[in-house]
Amino acid sequence: MSTHDADLQAAVDSTSVALTAGAADDLKAYLVQQLAEREIETQDEAWLDRMVEGIHSDPNYLIESEPDDYEPERRKS
Repeated sequence: MSTHDADLQAAVDSTSVALTAGAADDLKAYLVQQLAEREIETQDEAWLDRMVEGIHSDPNYLIESEPDDYEPERRKS
């Protein structure tokens, strides 16, 4: 099992909760907002789309990858 940044998973989890609660009409936009709240930006549209698809198929979706342009704080110099 691979490990990924907890902030990415938290953003996906929050988006999943919003879907379940009916609080988000545009999940992709909501996910981008949740990432921004965690000071994460990505232009990896394919990753965002995969996350939204995963959330729709499983409310407990665990991320399997990180965006191609993602650089966690611990790796930044």
